[in-house]
Amino acid sequence: MLQRQNLEKRIPVEGTNLTARERALLPDPNWLTEDDADAITSMRAFKQAKGKSYSLAEVLSESGISLERTPASSRATAVPKARSRRSA
Repeated sequence: MLQRQNLEKRIPVEGTNLTARERALLPDPNWLTEDDADAITSMRAFKQAKGKSYSLAEVLSESGISLERTPASSRATAVPKARSRRSA
């Protein structure tokens, strides 16, 4: 049953834009699975970045998110503070 599910989650290589080098990396050169496509996409992105790796702070700043550290005393606690009950 597992074998049949895996067969349904793949596409023929002829319908893709894979290079000969990328096709050579595939376990089955006639079929492309989602995992294979993820790996190839990652390799293409790494090649496009010319091998430069980015820190989390750089990626967040490009997205407009700042990575600020706060002292432990001012961080939210895991257990919420008890609510005060209203008196009737």
